Amino acid sequence: MGNAEPSSAVRQILRSDAMRVALAVVELGSVRRAAAALSMTPSAVSKQLVRIERQLGRTLFVRTRDGVRPNGEGLALASYARRFLALVAEVGERFETDFASARVRLGVADDVGLVRLPAALAQAAAAAPDVAVELTVAFSSELLALAESGKLDLAILSDGGPPFPAGARRLRPEPMAWFARRDAAPPAGPLPLAVAAEGCPWRARALAILSGAGIPWRIVCTSPSAAGQLAAARVGLAVAPLPEAVAAGHAELAPLRGHLPDLPACALALVAPARPGRAVRAVAEAVRGAYG
Repeated sequence: MGNAEPSSAVRQILRSDAMRVALAVVELGSVRRAAAALSMTPSAVSKQLVRIERQLGRTLFVRTRDGVRPNGEGLALASYARRFLALVAEVGERFETDFASARVRLGVADDVGLVRLPAALAQAAAAAPDVAVELTVAFSSELLALAESGKLDLAILSDGGPPFPAGARRLRPEPMAWFARRDAAPPAGPLPLAVAAEGCPWRARALAILSGAGIPWRIVCTSPSAAGQLAAARVGLAVAPLPEAVAAGHAELAPLRGHLPDLPACALALVAPARPGRAVRAVAEAVRGAYG
């Protein structure tokens, strides 16, 4: 072709994710605001800046007690990034609709995130039949790390894990209730509980609500997923605080309404890129339609 091949360092930063991070920090004036706009954590943004500087072998940003600001080299990179991203968008508008097949990597929180997934996938298939969805089911903390590292395009998170990123799109909450075996006799003594492992916000909220109401309790089952909690409730071993949608379909279970304090709803959120392509946008719209 007659053109000089760029160095490996330049090739490494000529990626949309790196350019977007650098430009967002320059335009928004802080790592925190850039992180919120890109649905990333501030630490992930800071690491990306350090990686870019290391790859280019020069300082682009000045770190002070008040934050991060670009130097002359950083402003020059931002100018290139602005032009680069505009060109990427232009190419996408021109050719993306002609892609024979596209792939979207979707992460879904275990248990509650899976409840409305069939409807979401059906809507995505109807709206974009040429898009292939690759599904990853994991805990919200794992999905968030994968999304921040660029290994997922979209992620449906629940508030049973870490706090949602500032840029996450809230979905319809799922009501939660105390579930027990339908024919179980009222427990004698402290309320037997089947809960998630320590560190789970659902567990912490349930125990705090019981303690605040002066209801004695004891943990008889600890499970990293809802499957173990459901099993303990189904055999009459314990009461499980769970999203109602997770317990749906288990005829032997019933919510203990009026017997225990109400539980707050489980929150869900969608993490998506700031500027999604056609395929990612189609799946994201299907998720929002199915999850509300």
